[in-house]
Amino acid sequence: MRGEWLQRKRMSLAWGLVGLLLAVLALREGMAWWREQGQWRSLAESVATLEPGAPMSLERLRQSAQARGIALDDVQPEGEGWQVRGKVAQAQALQGWLQALAEEGAQPLQWALARETDGLRFDVRVRP
Repeated sequence: MRGEWLQRKRMSLAWGLVGLLLAVLALREGMAWWREQGQWRSLAESVATLEPGAPMSLERLRQSAQARGIALDDVQPEGEGWQVRGKVAQAQALQGWLQALAEEGAQPLQWALARETDGLRFDVRVRP
């Protein structure tokens, strides 16, 4: 008798089990998403409380460039900022450096890039 009932309800039980597994997966994904959103929220709150640091110094500019494999040939004071000239192997390295400068509080105002036989030459105007 019990075997008969199990035979008749087998398909219903299988679909019920599939539904339960899908519900568990959806709940797990929802909880992971909720935790991730909480992390982004707390990160945004901590960034909002940060005080702006000191303006970028010429030494920090040079160290930042050196850390990214960028050779600075010439740095000239210009108004409130600097005119920076140098060489870089790849345009992506220059782009990463300019983004890093912006994250560190400096403002890249203008930049130019020219291909030469020994790599790429750049010219950047930066406000600390």
